[in-house]
This record gives sequence, C-alpha cells and structure tokens, in this order.
Amino acid sequence: MKQLKTSDEINAVINSNLALIIFKTMGCGVCNAIKDRLLTMKPNHPDIPFYEAYIEDLPLIRGEYLIFSVPTVIVFSNGKELYRESRFVNTYKLNEFLLKIKEH
Repeated sequence: MKQLKTSDEINAVINSNLALIIFKTMGCGVCNAIKDRLLTMKPNHPDIPFYEAYIEDLPLIRGEYLIFSVPTVIVFSNGKELYRESRFVNTYKLNEFLLKIKEH
C-alpha cells in the first residue's frame, strides 16, 4: 500500500480511473487493524490500487474531503466518491462493493 504524502498526489489518485484510500492518523490502532484487513483483501482486487494517507500530514484534505473521524476509507473513480465508510469499516461490505464495481 503506497503512502500519499502531498495534496497533489491525493488529487492525482482521486482523478484516476479507480482507487481506494484509507485516511488515518499516526497513533491509531484501529486504523492499523483496518489497514491490515484491507491488505488481506488486496489479492482479490489486483486491478484496484490501495493507498494510505496520514491526515496529520495533510490538514487541508480533512476539510476538503470531510474527514472527521479515522479511519476513513473512500473509493474514488474519476474524481467522484463512490464509497465511504468511517470508524467502523465493514470490510465484508467493502469487498462486496469492489466486486460489484468490477462487474460493471
């Protein structure tokens, strides 16, 4: 999972064909647990890039993308938000959503 460190990197990823970003903080144990779950899902979705971003490094992104709690997982496609889940991320539901997108 590649780490995004600048607003320009995040904007490039958001405007790409399809991408998943987990927004997290440095000291968040739940964030790390969700990241580990996402990494176990990754082999099922080799065509979808997964990214992580620390919101401490990107304070403007918080307001721009309305990230009020962590972890927040967002799936973007061509600049549009397709899926969002915060705090209690249901990875089963997320996995089903990603499988459904690939069918279309």
